[in-house]
Amino acid sequence: MNMPIAFVADDLDLGIEVVVNFGIVTGREATQAEVDRLARAIQPQVERLAIVAARRHEYADTSDTVVHQVIVQASGPDGAAERIRTMCEAWAADCAADRRLDALDV
Repeated sequence: MNMPIAFVADDLDLGIEVVVNFGIVTGREATQAEVDRLARAIQPQVERLAIVAARRHEYADTSDTVVHQVIVQASGPDGAAERIRTMCEAWAADCAADRRLDALDV
């Protein structure tokens, strides 16, 4: 499976939204300290910044899934979306290198 770690969901006049599939690479939620580290890295590049660390539960007849995503919403200069995406990808990889949880065999 070759799923991107981070992708630009929106790059509109109203702003940028980058979704980070954090749980795919780390097997866990992002900590407050990790989110703060990401914010400090991105903030000098943009005018406004919001970061949402989300845990989504999905239920079906055959499976239950928990997805950990980090969503970066920002307004900034032209071309900022790709820079932010690259920064988010590197950040998630660094977080995974620091601490990764493997999936449970059930």
